Amino acid sequence: RARRHLRRALGRLRRHAQLRHLRHGLQLQLQSMPVQCAGRTHQLDRYLLQAHLNWTVSDLVLGCLALGAAGYLATSGLLHQPFVIAAMVAGSMAWLPLAYVMRRRSRRLARLEQQLPDALDLLSRALRAGHAFGAGLQMIGDEMNEPIASEFRFVHDEVNFGVSLDQALSNLSVRAPITDLRYFVVAVLIQRDAGGNLTEVLTNLSGLIRQRLKLFRHVRVLSAEGRMSAWLLSLLPFV
Repeated sequence: RARRHLRRALGRLRRHAQLRHLRHGLQLQLQSMPVQCAGRTHQLDRYLLQAHLNWTVSDLVLGCLALGAAGYLATSGLLHQPFVIAAMVAGSMAWLPLAYVMRRRSRRLARLEQQLPDALDLLSRALRAGHAFGAGLQMIGDEMNEPIASEFRFVHDEVNFGVSLDQALSNLSVRAPITDLRYFVVAVLIQRDAGGNLTEVLTNLSGLIRQRLKLFRHVRVLSAEGRMSAWLLSLLPFV
């Protein structure tokens, strides 16, 4: 009898330990879910900011859900297709708003990257003429085209409203995640701390960016025939 009672007690202890372990795991998962959702929401918000769209994350999510539901109802209710095809159409329709955001973001960042050498040349000429760095940023915002004009104008406005130049440039690199623009931000921050000829640094950086873009276009021209052949071969039907 004593052995039976001991076995029962050990079995109860094991069950309690397993239940505690499961509860602890569920609590950790529930606690990590808001953090993951917040991280994804912040990432979507950043994509909308970089695409320069006046949308919110809720608008984007609702648009995806509405298009997905409309595609599913139209495919299953009107066309009388099976569930698998309706689900595939709904997923494709739900992806359209996010694809539009990503496409607009990539095109805007590519346009900004092309405008960056001219902006750096304008800033270096302004500094060489005796203007302050903030005045050079204002010149870029006033004289250049979008989208780079609005970005540098926003930096100038942030500095005027009391934000430090380091933080304003860091915000610029977040709004426009371009490698060449980050080089510009790092060069300005290092020059403010260690000193040096910022005009010469900006001139060399603009020339380097131009050479890199020229090399990239040359590579695209040389590989155009191969890429077109790959597209044609991928579109051919299997025999």
